[in-house]
Amino acid sequence: MASQATRNMTLAEALDVAGWPQSLAEDASKAPTVLEDAAAFVDCLLWGKHVDDIVVLRGGVSKLSQDGALPDSVARAVRMQPDTRAFLGALDARLLESLRGRVYCTGVDRREWELRKSKSGAPLDTLLEKRRALAAEDASARVYVGELRRKTQYRHALDNRHTRTLLFRDVKDYVGKRRSDALPYWDRYDEGVFIGGRYAGSPMHVDQIMWSNVGKSFGGAKLLAIWASGEASREIFDQHHYTLFTPPLAAGEAEALEAAAKVALLLPGDCVLFSGGNAHMAMSVSDELSATAYESFVNLHPANLRLFLDSGTPAHYRQCRTRRSMLEEIKTDVAESCADLIDDVRDGMFEGDPLLAHAGGAIELLRSDDFVAERIDERHRKRAAAASAGDGDGTAGKKRAEADDGDGGVAGGDAADADAPPAQKKRRADEPPRDRDAAAG
Repeated sequence: MASQATRNMTLAEALDVAGWPQSLAEDASKAPTVLEDAAAFVDCLLWGKHVDDIVVLRGGVSKLSQDGALPDSVARAVRMQPDTRAFLGALDARLLESLRGRVYCTGVDRREWELRKSKSGAPLDTLLEKRRALAAEDASARVYVGELRRKTQYRHALDNRHTRTLLFRDVKDYVGKRRSDALPYWDRYDEGVFIGGRYAGSPMHVDQIMWSNVGKSFGGAKLLAIWASGEASREIFDQHHYTLFTPPLAAGEAEALEAAAKVALLLPGDCVLFSGGNAHMAMSVSDELSATAYESFVNLHPANLRLFLDSGTPAHYRQCRTRRSMLEEIKTDVAESCADLIDDVRDGMFEGDPLLAHAGGAIELLRSDDFVAERIDERHRKRAAAASAGDGDGTAGKKRAEADDGDGGVAGGDAADADAPPAQKKRRADEPPRDRDAAAG
């Protein structure tokens, strides 16, 4: 359980721990949007603008029914262990053998390396193998575990779809099947958990796909800073990309922080929304381990959609672009979801739902992308052909189930609605591609 000091930590105190300028707490324009109401947070998630903003729901883990989402053994190790090495040491070998995660070490000189091979040169796959290899690394190095998830895919108990997430439930389940399926994209398949001690975290980066992220803080306190999207921050990004601003700050880092658009302190139990299209940085500042999990999604707001469609273009910082094949696979997923939304709107599924007011504009904007539009039309042609062949209304193969589990509840789902694993094989919101080749466009 988080200490009283961590639960009551203020932004000013967190900045003092991090060695970041106190002006970040004094400048009201840099303050995040803080919500107390779960419904307002869900509305913002579904159709609100969060480009250039951070939206925090205090106590969101409980308010969005995410308590107990982490396996007990993992949650207990986060609560009880003093550092990441001890966290890994506390987990059962059989569990570690079933998990994969990226393990990063950072020396006192800020040099970072990832555990990919043992000292003998053997590739490291499971978290068990990496725990063993960690014993041969510098004992003074900080350790950060990123993208922690199952090694093997399985069908999630709440929607029967393939996933590798470690979590039993997500914000997606709270939102409800009908509404979460209405969004152009929502990823649970590759959801990752990130665990680290004080001064561990994720350096300045932009996501490989410029989607939005909803994070859940299951332990510890973490600073999150974002910089204005696009050209406004390109020079700062070129100077500081893949750098984590740990104390003492190096030359130019205080000035870069003072240029941040927003700075937020995430406390244990908070949930957060932000755009992965903004350059961002996250760093743990508590004595206890921080544990955060992220779901990536694309919502219905025009600003978020435009940024998503800029993925892989010159507007997307070159250091962070994904490969074209991966981008096209994800856009194909978006097109399929958009085709479903068009049908669902036509069939009256969202009558009386405020979401309907945002659906038409989102569909039109997505269709402005030639690749997406072509695949929407292709999907509808296939459905029309299926209808002509005698498949009723031509909905064979639709990803969505027609029944809704009720918004604000936990989704059910059945085998008939199970879909294949999505195409996305990408980095998490809190984890940039440290391998420069992985970031190449």
